[in-house]
Amino acid sequence: MKKLLSFLLVITMLIGMQTTAFGAKFESDTIEVVDGPTNKKQAVYVANLLMGGEDVLTDVPTMLYKNRTLVPIAFVVENLGAKIQWNQDKYEATITTGDKTIVLKIDSATAYVNGIKTTLPDNVPAKLLGYQGNFRTMVPLRFVSEQLGMGVNWIAETRTAAVDLEKQSITGITYEKKGSNNSQIRFKTSGKVNYTSMYLEGSKIGGQDRIVVDIPSSILNVQDPTITVESNGLVRKSIGDNGITAVRASIFEPAPRNIVRLVVDLDKKKGFNVRFDGTANELIIDVFNPLNTVKDIVVEKRNSLDAVVIRTEDTPQYNVMDLGNRVVIDVLNAQLKASKTEIPVSRGSVSRVRTAVFTPDQNYSAEDKIVRVVLDLEPGQSIDDVLIEDEYKDILIYVGGRPLEGFDYRKETFSKSLLKMSLLNQGEASISYNESNQALNIRIEKSRADWDNTDLNISDKIVESIKIDSQSDSRYYEVKLRLAQGTGYTVQDQGERSNEIIIGFENYNLSNSKYNNKIIVLDPGHGGKDPGAAGVKLGLKEKELALDVSKRLERLLQDAGFMTFMTRTDDTYIGLYERAGMANNLSADLFVSNHFNWHPDPNVTGVQMLYNPDPSRDSKTLAKIMLEESLKELGAADRKIVERPNLVVIRETKMPAVLTELGFLSNEWEESLIGSEEYRQRIANALFNGITRYFDEVVLK
Repeated sequence: MKKLLSFLLVITMLIGMQTTAFGAKFESDTIEVVDGPTNKKQAVYVANLLMGGEDVLTDVPTMLYKNRTLVPIAFVVENLGAKIQWNQDKYEATITTGDKTIVLKIDSATAYVNGIKTTLPDNVPAKLLGYQGNFRTMVPLRFVSEQLGMGVNWIAETRTAAVDLEKQSITGITYEKKGSNNSQIRFKTSGKVNYTSMYLEGSKIGGQDRIVVDIPSSILNVQDPTITVESNGLVRKSIGDNGITAVRASIFEPAPRNIVRLVVDLDKKKGFNVRFDGTANELIIDVFNPLNTVKDIVVEKRNSLDAVVIRTEDTPQYNVMDLGNRVVIDVLNAQLKASKTEIPVSRGSVSRVRTAVFTPDQNYSAEDKIVRVVLDLEPGQSIDDVLIEDEYKDILIYVGGRPLEGFDYRKETFSKSLLKMSLLNQGEASISYNESNQALNIRIEKSRADWDNTDLNISDKIVESIKIDSQSDSRYYEVKLRLAQGTGYTVQDQGERSNEIIIGFENYNLSNSKYNNKIIVLDPGHGGKDPGAAGVKLGLKEKELALDVSKRLERLLQDAGFMTFMTRTDDTYIGLYERAGMANNLSADLFVSNHFNWHPDPNVTGVQMLYNPDPSRDSKTLAKIMLEESLKELGAADRKIVERPNLVVIRETKMPAVLTELGFLSNEWEESLIGSEEYRQRIANALFNGITRYFDEVVLK
């Protein structure tokens, strides 16, 4: 009796808990669950769950139990708008909405709907099941959803249950200009629809940006002579205004889900918002000039000096204000997504940095979007003790000295960079090149600049290092550059008739790379509300490790000449179908989804590659090569390549794809290894070697 009561108390405490609070997507095919009342263990298949096209994440996952899909009852509360009550004496859960009451009893195949006795499909009852110490009441998805007016479709290929609204028609498309920079596109529907949306930055790889909106459980029925309907059913409305080229609609996925895809083609970067107007039965896409994003603020070395770095997603516009013991930087037309709003600095002139969304005052218009960054200065310091400048997408605040004034080296593309020296006056400079050691030397009269002895380790695959020697000669600065293998240079301005010396660099090994125009989509697993696995000793989070390794791998690929695209660049969750959709829409050549593993046996270690067996893509060869290179570089245990036909991201992608499992966070020793930056760089090197070998031996042979 005590055991039974303990399980009932667990239900009482957790029955209303949000399903996404500790959610996780599972790469494992099966998991072991514990039956609450009997304590018996059994293996069940893991399933995916979509609600209106959005992934639903739960700590006890959606599962197949005797060929029926069971979901945590909290899913009903959170996603279907119902209420739940638990009766401990009767061991019953009661689900209520405005017009329906459903009573389910643990381990009983009989349910009551508005008092009427009903036998559950296949006699599969509600169950009390536990996974990794978490116990949840699991209820039959199809029965509950259909009783509450929702439709359920089963996608057998990816073992996915999709819960959607009743099917509706898309009957019209209208466009309206809203001011000089804003537009609105309206899609008329026959009733309420769910949707998912994404912004696809095709311009990153030489294509066109697009807004993509998917509407499940819908059909196209547009009857408008001003809108073109092509022979393949594609609906197209030309716009040619406010950066919008055209709007397209088509059946993206037929039965069982009947997804209509809406695409807004753009000729410039835009921001967007999607909403449904239930009064007018219209799906509305607002399109506007994009907001920049303040995505992180860190303290790091820049140009050999300590700097506070405000990282944004686009070239920043900002105002600087002096408030005595504080310096304010207002990032204009921006939104805030940084994970930390206050960071200690205590270096040089700045004690800490605070960040917040700022409500416009009299200095701004009420509609302005501003992120305010406040630098709290150390006692006795003033704005004169900090230097603020921007570099590409970053705002740099130097807190421990000033960088070389007038000396600016920056990378422009993966194969090109530029050195610009703004001098105090016109004059002569000599430039010489030693081909044997790839050394470029520039002699500049000291009257033209005020520089200290400086060593800059660049190592960007174009220039290896820059050294400014201010001591060897009393009259001249010696600027010594060591170029990377394959780098050439062009003197654009030698400063004889101006006060600038400008030299362009290009690594021809990179620009002529055989990997040029090859697109690699990197997918850091999990993210946002889905943390993935957690380390047993250090508590490392899979989502953070996957992102770190993917960023390291991206740099290596770009340096080799590949074009790359990341499904996520920060701690956000991207839907599984959306990740695959990004790769497909970009016509990528390769898809690599990076993950870390977990196993109930703490002694299990090693690297594993998962692939889809579709022979037309030959992902098996890719997985085999990636595993071989990982074992060679890491010396890890061989967990083999594993055929996984149901995993969404490697099934729905149309190109060779692999899901990497790069070590077990459930093993203390391997987690400690993975916690090291040096080891994660080795992981990135191993994946890079696998990708380049695959292209060399398979794609480009």
